[in-house]
Amino acid sequence: MRRNFLFELGEYTLLAVPVLRDNFVYLICREEQAVLIDAGEARPVLKTLEQKNLQLTEMFITHTHHDHVGGCRELCERIGALAISPAVEAREYDVLGTRCRSLSKPGHVAVHKIYSFAELGLLVTGDTLINGACGRLLGGTAEQLFESLQRIKSFPDETLILGGHDYLEENMRFALEEEPGNADMQARLALYQRDPAAAIFVTLAEEKRTNPFLRVDSLEAFTALRARKDLF
Repeated sequence: MRRNFLFELGEYTLLAVPVLRDNFVYLICREEQAVLIDAGEARPVLKTLEQKNLQLTEMFITHTHHDHVGGCRELCERIGALAISPAVEAREYDVLGTRCRSLSKPGHVAVHKIYSFAELGLLVTGDTLINGACGRLLGGTAEQLFESLQRIKSFPDETLILGGHDYLEENMRFALEEEPGNADMQARLALYQRDPAAAIFVTLAEEKRTNPFLRVDSLEAFTALRARKDLF
């Protein structure tokens, strides 16, 4: 399971690189250049860059927890790539010939960015939206996180969601505690046993079918759901 996953996106390539125990960081690549989203650990990224003969030009950080920034300094020192802090104002960037939109989506923590590559159909959500669930409240508020997820729901259904961790099995088991008869949740959990990547990296439409945190429609219901998940 702890291997890179590769997705071909026309003239671009997406590499999901596992780091630490259960994190993912992401390399978006074109013509031997790459940008990195999050940097929890340097060594797997350096190894991938060397194997693929890629030059890292920029790093975009979703939030400042160590498992998302722990390798940032080493990568900066070894490669000299610019790191974009989540504290930088939300804005648009020209990235390898496509547009990257930085959006403020707090709740897991008070300062958290997600990164939209609309032309590529990608949304890197860090710990705001994590395959089948959402991040815990570790500095942000339930109201912020609920609002952030509601705004994510407005993206096109075909958008590929790229979260910061592999928590899929636990998240689906919790989801089925909430909705025991949900066939989509059952199918996603079963798929994880056969093909983890196919179950982890899904579209927003699939998240809406299987993620209980996207299936509640009030702050009160969301807050109660997050409290139950904390005790699961």
